[in-house]
Amino acid sequence: MLNERDYKTLLNLLPFREFITPAVADSLRTHSTIKDWYAGEKISDLGRTGIGMIAFLSGRARVSLVSASAHQVTISVSRREDIIYIGGNPSPQVLNNYELEAEVDVRAIIVPLSDFETMLHSDLRIENTVLRSVLGLFNGILFDMQNFLFQDLSQRLAAHLLFEYSQQGTASVVTTHQRIANSIASSREVVSRMLKQWEHTGIVKLSRGRVRLCEIEELTMLANE
Repeated sequence: MLNERDYKTLLNLLPFREFITPAVADSLRTHSTIKDWYAGEKISDLGRTGIGMIAFLSGRARVSLVSASAHQVTISVSRREDIIYIGGNPSPQVLNNYELEAEVDVRAIIVPLSDFETMLHSDLRIENTVLRSVLGLFNGILFDMQNFLFQDLSQRLAAHLLFEYSQQGTASVVTTHQRIANSIASSREVVSRMLKQWEHTGIVKLSRGRVRLCEIEELTMLANE
């Protein structure tokens, strides 16, 4: 059960909060819970879960596509105040090969699937809002897949580093070679080799758990080639 503060936080995060009935709101407060995950811990297999919705209070998590050989590609990243709708997916089988993992320590509100579906079907406006969000996620997946198919490795690596630079607000990007590899559909060894080449030419500087971007303009040119 959520306390008053966490319950109000959840409602404020919901874009359809004005359409929630008192009965549904009471059920959400009673059955939703707060949960914490450590960095690197798997939060959920999206296609095999009793979770309806996750509202992030802090931290950062990534949704990954996992192949039969256990290779991973990061599809999207969720941060504080983001919401992932797991229930209500019109094609739930699509999610069977996706998993959600904490990149840094995460705290989130978990809404059970049964309560989420009750809320979803209580008002058509709620259902439409959730559906638009789910379709937006799939559009993002298609865009990322297009990039994987038509961009070479240097473009993907440069674009990823620039994205992390914009998100973290610092040229000293906190990341690992494995995390980068997962995000750009490559291997850690290939990423490490290219980063070392870039370090030799002064584009980046490497240290444990960080990549410092020394030449932002050069990276921008590489990303846009």
